[in-house]
Amino acid sequence: MRRRSPAGFTLVELLVVIAIIGVLVGLLLPAVQAAREAARRMSCSNNLKQLGLSYHMYHDTFKKLPVGASSIQCSAVGTQNNNWHGYSPLTMILPYIEQQNLFNQLKFNERHYDGGIIFPATVSPVSVSRNRIGTFRCPSDAKDGIFGGDAGNTNYGVCFGTNIGYGLGMQADGLPGMFNRVNYTSFSLVTDGLSNTIMLGEWNMGDNSGAVFDPTADWALGIAVAQLRPTTTQRFPTAAQLDAVGQAALSAGPSAHRSVAGYRWIAPGQYNSAFNTLATPNWRWPSLMDCTGCGQGDSNGVFPARSRHTGGAQHAMGDGSVRFIADSVDLLLYQSQGTAQGREAVNDPDN
Repeated sequence: MRRRSPAGFTLVELLVVIAIIGVLVGLLLPAVQAAREAARRMSCSNNLKQLGLSYHMYHDTFKKLPVGASSIQCSAVGTQNNNWHGYSPLTMILPYIEQQNLFNQLKFNERHYDGGIIFPATVSPVSVSRNRIGTFRCPSDAKDGIFGGDAGNTNYGVCFGTNIGYGLGMQADGLPGMFNRVNYTSFSLVTDGLSNTIMLGEWNMGDNSGAVFDPTADWALGIAVAQLRPTTTQRFPTAAQLDAVGQAALSAGPSAHRSVAGYRWIAPGQYNSAFNTLATPNWRWPSLMDCTGCGQGDSNGVFPARSRHTGGAQHAMGDGSVRFIADSVDLLLYQSQGTAQGREAVNDPDN
């Protein structure tokens, strides 16, 4: 007796099955991507938590916080203390993030960017700075290695408050945050309260391209910022004033900009180891500074927190807690959170 072969799938049935699988994959992929970003955001939060606790341990040891640019004395810059050539506040907490051996290689007797070796050092500062430290990097920013093997990179830095200046400026240039360039501060001087004051924030890595302008990471040069300085009747710049300089930065950006944000964790200066709170996170305009010949973020300007997270950026507060601050946060509230001694009443834990 002749046996009948089992019936197979028809072409139409196969196409229907493939179409169903495609729809399911299309529905699942966004969920997978969202889960991955949630994991990356949690890792970023953990990094900031560890950095915040490290500054607390540093403070417990030295009874003060490190300055934004630690002064040095070396033959290359004469006998004067010269903080422009010095080291970042990220450098000073290396022993507290399990990088003691790296810290021990730095003798602080040469400029942070030099390749020379001065006794008793056995390696150059620039060699040390090429080490990439995971705690200094946000996993949501996929530009790892954008600067090649030349430097260790960073997405995090300390808060300079609403001070637009790179120098001593202080009240003349805005209210300082928990850190400033050359003066030591301590937790006792944070009269606004540690839980109300931003200690650390994040930004996006630059694209390391002088030909391509990325408004989400690069910053424009030669933008006048005098109008952002406080007056006797106005403590912080208004949204209108910020929009004016932001528009100028957008116009100037393609022809005059820097693309080195996050270049070196060892270096002082904005977007290497510090940012300010003049503008809200992920400001819709490009970051900017007034200097045209400066190589990195070492001049007056607007350097807001930025991130690759949707809707805001992570911040570590003075008490060591980590807070995700939304892009839509009220400007005045955010500026107040950036200052350490502004005497503002801040009560908005969710932002």
